Amino acid sequence: METVDAACAAGFGRVGLRICGRRPGDPFATPVIGQPALIQALRDRAAQDGVAISNISAYQFYPDVTWDHLAPAVDTAHALGAGILVVNGFDNDLSRFADRLARYGEAAAAAGMRVALEFLPYSAVRTLGQAIEVIARSGAPQTGLLLDALHLERSGGTPADLAGLTPEQVVFAQLCDARRLSAPASDEALMQEARTARLPAGSGDLPLDDFLDALPPGTEIEYEVSRQDLADRSPRDKALAASADARRFMQGYDQRRAARQPARLTVEGALHG
Repeated sequence: METVDAACAAGFGRVGLRICGRRPGDPFATPVIGQPALIQALRDRAAQDGVAISNISAYQFYPDVTWDHLAPAVDTAHALGAGILVVNGFDNDLSRFADRLARYGEAAAAAGMRVALEFLPYSAVRTLGQAIEVIARSGAPQTGLLLDALHLERSGGTPADLAGLTPEQVVFAQLCDARRLSAPASDEALMQEARTARLPAGSGDLPLDDFLDALPPGTEIEYEVSRQDLADRSPRDKALAASADARRFMQGYDQRRAARQPARLTVEGALHG
């Protein structure tokens, strides 16, 4: 509830929610799967606040995650009225992962949702190229890419690698900033940075203007910034800071872009919670 209310207070029109731990059995403050009263309350609160539930993060795909874990996640996302299910691959058997992705995509599509595969440089699907290959191998319907500016850079990619991607291939994108690394980082360090040490857009070294320029027209942008200096603040305070940062950066981006070429990108604000 707090994340939805925080998104509303900060002026975000959409919100992304995590509904369980990353693996079955992981501690999680407020599990949503299998809680019909909570699901309805969340949906009602979002409607009351005028905030759409954009995307849902549930279990990441590890070898021991089965369809018995995944099916309820699809049902819960659908019951919440979400349009997108986010997937991360931590199964090194990419054939098995592709098979599970296909089934997930089929179930999501039947419920009127899309699946967004997010490549992570510390996972089994580390790069943009691997993500495109796995999606193609799976044949999963209504399944595309989640493009994260941080993960693109940390995986060795550049905005130029996004050239040619179609709106059908890109489900949505995530925006944040980071410092340029002076040396290769371990998987653990990359994971910790992604989860706890993202920087506000415009305060680091990522080529964010080029990243936004390269996205297909109409791409939904989610602002995902886990600032260490706000770790102990309330969800509302974090959302207000994120909104101020995002608006400041996007206003500057619009001005810089207008000076370069006619506007092309439609940005819909979303908060990741």
